[in-house]
Amino acid sequence: MLQQVSRSLFISSTDKPKIDPVQHRRETRRNDTARSRRSLAQDISPTPTKVVRVSNLPPGTTATDIRHSLGLTDHIKTEISAVHFEFDFNLRALHSCRVEFFNTSSASEFALHASKKLFAGRKLQAVFVSRKIVPNPTRDKYIGNSLGRVVFLYGYPQHVHKHQVWDYYRNYDLVDTTLPGVQQAPQIGETFLVRRGAFLLHFATEAEARRFVRDVYGSTYISKTEDSGQPKQEYTLKARILQ
Repeated sequence: MLQQVSRSLFISSTDKPKIDPVQHRRETRRNDTARSRRSLAQDISPTPTKVVRVSNLPPGTTATDIRHSLGLTDHIKTEISAVHFEFDFNLRALHSCRVEFFNTSSASEFALHASKKLFAGRKLQAVFVSRKIVPNPTRDKYIGNSLGRVVFLYGYPQHVHKHQVWDYYRNYDLVDTTLPGVQQAPQIGETFLVRRGAFLLHFATEAEARRFVRDVYGSTYISKTEDSGQPKQEYTLKARILQ
């Protein structure tokens, strides 16, 4: 009797369809992106506001591109107060941003100019939205949304020094208190060994730490080794907040 039961359990377990991990990751990614885009559409405003969402941006678009590469007049450029890029739950770029203005009239002029404009071969879309940040109820899923002021930054080549990191990120609010603003990260499980190319950064506020992670995570560092005769190498940076 036991043999029959065990045999039936074995057969039922082998009859279960196998899940392809690659296909599963793709479906999860598509679902996450779909949820992100649905949430982004929730705050589209039928009337002009101070915030314009620009979508279908080419990869690698920066805030400087938004200000200076769209053929805007000098008046509109000076009226832009901030540019916020949008990411999905896994910090992948959605190729869109929210451009915040000081007044509604400048936002309207920008929306009229940017809508249907060709930029780097892509036709842009511009709509008014009610919020300047991503209105997603599950923002805690984003990398960099955990609470904490210390960020673990890694991915640099081994020769990069902490003084260089200070200089690279001098525009962020790094602070020296009982914990240094920038220090080399220790090796896991080791007290006196450091992990080359990895650093701990201490920020003044939790919001500044989150801003840093969103800005830096997935960015590229290019080593300057042309003097040594070696080709330049690209390194992908990663950053996460330590709880």
